[in-house]
Amino acid sequence: MTDVLARRDRALTPEETEELLRDRLGDGVQRSVLEFGVFTVWIAQEAWVAAARACRDEPLLAYDLFDNAFGVDAREEGFDYVAILYSTSTGNRIVLRTRCEGGREAPVCPSMVEVYRGADWMERETWDMFGIDFPGHPSVSPRILTVENFEGWPLRKDFHLASRAAKPWPGVAEPKEMDDEGNIIEREKRIGDAPGPYELDKVMGEQAKLANPLPEPPAVTEEGEEVTATAQSADLASDSGKVLAGEQERGLEEEQKLRHDADVELAGDEAEREPTTGEQASDEANQGGSAIAAAEAAKKADDRRRTQAEARAKKAAERAAADESGDDPAGPDDPEGDA
Repeated sequence: MTDVLARRDRALTPEETEELLRDRLGDGVQRSVLEFGVFTVWIAQEAWVAAARACRDEPLLAYDLFDNAFGVDAREEGFDYVAILYSTSTGNRIVLRTRCEGGREAPVCPSMVEVYRGADWMERETWDMFGIDFPGHPSVSPRILTVENFEGWPLRKDFHLASRAAKPWPGVAEPKEMDDEGNIIEREKRIGDAPGPYELDKVMGEQAKLANPLPEPPAVTEEGEEVTATAQSADLASDSGKVLAGEQERGLEEEQKLRHDADVELAGDEAEREPTTGEQASDEANQGGSAIAAAEAAKKADDRRRTQAEARAKKAAERAAADESGDDPAGPDDPEGDA
């Protein structure tokens, strides 16, 4: 570690690096550029391997680590190959770039494997994605990122991703769900559908269904009245939602009680108010028919209130019995349960 830090001050600048490479390679160094803190040197194809060897063996450069490599699609001009080298002793990084011979039809680039063993796998990946061949490489095949019968080079700009619509993707397709007659069953995704075949997926699907119940048509009571959505959801609540269901039922009962008290108060105010002379005459004239209608209306109201009260009492008794049986399975009359 001491040696590495002691040689840090000996790292060459980009200008000094280019001058040293031009001294070793001559016209093999075409040009250089320093952008975004990255020093890139363009190398001619015939000097590609010599440039890699100079970067590794020159003591003032000491690029002993093959960092990364990849291809670049230059469209009509063909393809470029880029190699990134790193010096563990100076901390410098250099990028070597070359234009592949052969154009787009048969691009080739000399292999760096004899200089950097780390270039082996990177050159195979570049061949698999771009179709760039590397003379001097032990063997760029078989393909490592695609299947053996794959046709084309996926990272080329002229490779159409929609080609799978014209030609089936070379792989195993997921099986379709079919009925007894061989017709494909198309199902609409809904809340609670299991995303996978595992038991955990099924449990999560059931929980989602309980948390998101599907709406159902409103129920109708014996009197022909529709049950509101709040009351319906309270009746359909699961065991985990007993508290919520009870709160909804109590809210309905309080609302009905308030309405009943308001009707009684209004009837009392009308009874206490003194009628005028015209109202008295009208009342006397219509006393016969209105008395009968009022009696029938009062009877219907009483019957409706009595039915609602019986229904509430029955529901409260059922709820109490269910809660009591859940807390004490033996029951209140069982001596063992009391004990």
